[in-house]
Amino acid sequence: MVRTVSLLMAAWFVALTGCESVSERFQERLAPPQPQVRSYPYDQETVFGAARSALRTIDFQVGKSGAAQGILTGYSRIRGGDSFGDARQYTLDIRVRSFSPGETEVAVVLRQQDETSAFVGATDIAVREHGLYDSYFAAIELALRNITRADAARESQQ
Repeated sequence: MVRTVSLLMAAWFVALTGCESVSERFQERLAPPQPQVRSYPYDQETVFGAARSALRTIDFQVGKSGAAQGILTGYSRIRGGDSFGDARQYTLDIRVRSFSPGETEVAVVLRQQDETSAFVGATDIAVREHGLYDSYFAAIELALRNITRADAARESQQ
């Protein structure tokens, strides 16, 4: 009898410790994703211009744009699905902030909007991991390299 009780108590203890980790994993899935962040050794105005140019490079349209506020939104084309009425579009919500002179941070959240042929409404989901994050940050780095080359060429002509 003592052995059965101790075995049940041990099983109960193991079950309770497992519940905490399951709860944490479940909460992580429901929590909004944290923005993907990169820092660049340039002033805010330069990085904002590169971020705006990078949207065009990855074939996104510029929506909301406020240089003073450091807010930028880009929209992909609407892509049709396999069946009539299916559509998908991506949105990049971008925040450009400078915390110190010559150091600017770009924070990006990718959102995916889907509409199905069931016509039950569209979904709007923030995406934690996607290749568009890497593509966008690579396009920013390319735009910054082009800006610095253009600046260097201008200085050498003067």
